[in-house]
Amino acid sequence: MKTSTKLAAIAVLGLTMIAGMASADVVDTRQKGFKAHVGNMKAVQAAVESGNAAAAVDPAKAMLAYAESIPSLFPEGSGEGETRALPAIWSDWAGFEKAASNHVAAVEKLVAMAESGDASALGDQLKATGGTCGACHKAYRAEKK
Repeated sequence: MKTSTKLAAIAVLGLTMIAGMASADVVDTRQKGFKAHVGNMKAVQAAVESGNAAAAVDPAKAMLAYAESIPSLFPEGSGEGETRALPAIWSDWAGFEKAASNHVAAVEKLVAMAESGDASALGDQLKATGGTCGACHKAYRAEKK
């Protein structure tokens, strides 16, 4: 094997390893982010239950910041390893982006309801927001094993 061929093979192997590490990092980042997202939803739920919608403003805003980042956390090739992300994310990217956009719109309304101080309306919007989570999970997330 020529030296240039060996070097090319080593370079490809190195890039493959780096891509695998990058994929593992993005999977870890998005999993931690989704756990925090759920924690923020629970904080909003606690605010609804206490009748103190103002207590939901900060967690709802944190949810919005994360929701807006969701598509960027699913780069091509990040469906490998310890992830429940289904291949449909990448084969139906437009549908996935639409589901993420629906979630962002629902969380924007959640922030508005928290800021309005109306705990009842906040509760209704939290339920609608949860529906956008479920719609995406149904199409793009595998069941727990």
